[in-house]
Amino acid sequence: MSLVAQLFTGTHAEALARATALDAGDEPDDATSSMDVSLTPVDLEVLGEIAAKAVRFGSGDLEVAEVDLEHEYLFKLPEYLCEVLAALDDPEDPDAPADVAEAWAASEEMDAAGQDLQPLVREITGLVARAVESGQDVYLWLEPS
Repeated sequence: MSLVAQLFTGTHAEALARATALDAGDEPDDATSSMDVSLTPVDLEVLGEIAAKAVRFGSGDLEVAEVDLEHEYLFKLPEYLCEVLAALDDPEDPDAPADVAEAWAASEEMDAAGQDLQPLVREITGLVARAVESGQDVYLWLEPS
Protein backbone atom coordinates (compact mmCIF):
# COMPACT_ATOMS: atom_id res chain seq x y z
CA MET A 1 0.00 0.00 0.00
CA SER A 2 2.71 2.50 -0.84
CA LEU A 3 1.08 3.96 -3.94
CA VAL A 4 0.33 7.67 -3.70
CA ALA A 5 -3.18 8.54 -4.85
CA GLN A 6 -6.00 10.95 -4.20
CA LEU A 7 -9.68 10.20 -3.83
CA PHE A 8 -11.83 13.25 -4.52
CA THR A 9 -15.31 14.44 -5.43
CA GLY A 10 -16.49 16.75 -8.18
CA THR A 11 -17.93 17.09 -11.63
CA HIS A 12 -16.27 15.64 -14.71
CA ALA A 13 -14.83 19.05 -15.62
CA GLU A 14 -13.49 19.53 -12.08
CA ALA A 15 -11.94 16.06 -12.17
CA LEU A 16 -10.15 16.80 -15.43
CA ALA A 17 -8.85 20.13 -14.11
CA ARG A 18 -7.69 18.51 -10.87
CA ALA A 19 -5.98 15.65 -12.74
CA THR A 20 -4.20 18.13 -15.00
CA ALA A 21 -2.87 20.02 -11.97
CA LEU A 22 -1.88 16.84 -10.13
CA ASP A 23 -0.21 15.37 -13.24
CA ALA A 24 1.88 18.55 -13.48
CA GLY A 25 2.84 18.32 -9.80
CA ASP A 26 0.80 21.40 -8.91
CA GLU A 27 -1.59 21.82 -6.01
CA PRO A 28 -5.15 22.03 -7.37
CA ASP A 29 -6.90 25.31 -6.61
CA ASP A 30 -10.43 24.03 -6.39
CA ALA A 31 -12.91 23.41 -3.62
CA THR A 32 -13.45 19.70 -4.14
CA SER A 33 -13.34 17.36 -1.16
CA SER A 34 -10.31 15.10 -1.29
CA MET A 35 -8.16 12.72 0.69
CA ASP A 36 -4.73 11.28 0.04
CA VAL A 37 -4.73 7.48 -0.01
CA SER A 38 -2.43 4.60 -0.84
CA LEU A 39 -4.98 2.63 -2.83
CA THR A 40 -5.46 1.28 -6.33
CA PRO A 41 -8.69 0.89 -8.31
CA VAL A 42 -8.65 -2.83 -7.44
CA ASP A 43 -8.43 -2.03 -3.72
CA LEU A 44 -11.58 0.07 -3.99
CA GLU A 45 -13.36 -2.62 -6.02
CA VAL A 46 -12.57 -5.20 -3.33
CA LEU A 47 -13.82 -2.80 -0.65
CA GLY A 48 -17.02 -2.44 -2.68
CA GLU A 49 -17.50 -6.22 -2.94
CA ILE A 50 -17.12 -6.66 0.80
CA ALA A 51 -19.28 -3.62 1.62
CA ALA A 52 -22.08 -4.71 -0.76
CA LYS A 53 -22.38 -7.99 1.14
CA ALA A 54 -22.33 -6.23 4.50
CA VAL A 55 -25.08 -3.76 3.62
CA ARG A 56 -26.99 -6.40 1.61
CA PHE A 57 -27.01 -4.20 -1.46
CA GLY A 58 -27.28 -6.86 -4.17
CA SER A 59 -24.97 -6.61 -7.14
CA GLY A 60 -23.88 -3.98 -9.62
CA ASP A 61 -20.90 -2.40 -11.34
CA LEU A 62 -17.88 -2.13 -9.06
CA GLU A 63 -15.24 -1.53 -11.74
CA VAL A 64 -13.31 1.66 -11.19
CA ALA A 65 -12.65 2.79 -14.77
CA GLU A 66 -10.54 5.31 -16.64
CA VAL A 67 -12.58 8.34 -17.67
CA ASP A 68 -10.43 10.26 -20.13
CA LEU A 69 -7.80 9.25 -22.69
CA GLU A 70 -5.73 12.34 -21.89
CA HIS A 71 -5.58 11.40 -18.19
CA GLU A 72 -4.57 7.76 -17.91
CA TYR A 73 -4.18 8.04 -14.12
CA LEU A 74 -7.70 9.35 -13.52
CA PHE A 75 -10.47 6.90 -12.62
CA LYS A 76 -14.13 7.29 -11.75
CA LEU A 77 -15.98 5.20 -9.20
CA PRO A 78 -19.21 3.79 -10.66
CA GLU A 79 -22.54 4.89 -9.27
CA TYR A 80 -23.30 1.48 -7.71
CA LEU A 81 -19.98 1.42 -5.85
CA CYS A 82 -20.65 4.93 -4.54
CA GLU A 83 -24.15 3.94 -3.37
CA VAL A 84 -22.73 0.91 -1.53
CA LEU A 85 -20.01 2.94 0.18
CA ALA A 86 -22.49 5.67 1.09
CA ALA A 87 -24.78 3.03 2.64
CA LEU A 88 -21.84 1.76 4.70
CA ASP A 89 -21.35 5.28 6.09
CA ASP A 90 -24.66 5.01 7.98
CA PRO A 91 -25.44 1.27 8.08
CA GLU A 92 -28.34 -0.48 9.75
CA ASP A 93 -25.80 -2.70 11.53
CA PRO A 94 -23.45 -0.47 13.55
CA ASP A 95 -20.76 -3.19 13.44
CA ALA A 96 -20.72 -3.28 9.63
CA PRO A 97 -17.90 -0.75 9.09
CA ALA A 98 -15.60 -2.60 11.50
CA ASP A 99 -16.48 -5.96 9.95
CA VAL A 100 -15.89 -4.60 6.44
CA ALA A 101 -12.57 -3.05 7.48
CA GLU A 102 -11.40 -6.33 8.99
CA ALA A 103 -12.39 -8.36 5.92
CA TRP A 104 -10.83 -5.79 3.60
CA ALA A 105 -7.55 -5.83 5.54
CA ALA A 106 -7.50 -9.63 5.33
CA SER A 107 -8.17 -9.69 1.58
CA GLU A 108 -5.40 -10.91 -0.68
CA GLU A 109 -5.38 -7.63 -2.60
CA MET A 110 -4.84 -5.46 0.47
CA ASP A 111 -2.35 -7.71 2.26
CA ALA A 112 -2.93 -5.74 5.44
CA ALA A 113 -4.06 -8.52 7.78
CA GLY A 114 -4.04 -7.38 11.39
CA GLN A 115 -4.08 -3.69 10.50
CA ASP A 116 -6.98 -1.52 11.65
CA LEU A 117 -8.43 -0.13 8.42
CA GLN A 118 -11.63 1.08 10.08
CA PRO A 119 -10.51 4.76 10.20
CA LEU A 120 -9.69 4.58 6.47
CA VAL A 121 -13.01 2.90 5.69
CA ARG A 122 -14.85 5.57 7.69
CA GLU A 123 -12.99 8.37 5.91
CA ILE A 124 -13.70 6.86 2.47
CA THR A 125 -17.37 6.20 3.17
CA GLY A 126 -17.83 9.70 4.62
CA LEU A 127 -16.31 11.35 1.54
CA VAL A 128 -18.41 9.18 -0.79
CA ALA A 129 -21.61 9.73 1.21
CA ARG A 130 -21.17 13.51 1.01
CA ALA A 131 -20.59 13.22 -2.74
CA VAL A 132 -23.70 11.08 -3.27
CA GLU A 133 -25.78 13.47 -1.16
CA SER A 134 -24.60 16.48 -3.19
CA GLY A 135 -24.93 14.73 -6.56
CA GLN A 136 -21.21 14.73 -7.30
CA ASP A 137 -19.06 11.94 -8.66
CA VAL A 138 -16.07 10.34 -6.95
CA TYR A 139 -12.70 10.02 -8.67
CA LEU A 140 -9.37 8.38 -7.96
CA TRP A 141 -6.17 9.89 -9.27
CA LEU A 142 -2.95 7.87 -9.14
CA GLU A 143 0.49 9.41 -9.12
CA PRO A 144 2.25 8.49 -12.38
CA SER A 145 4.94 5.94 -11.73
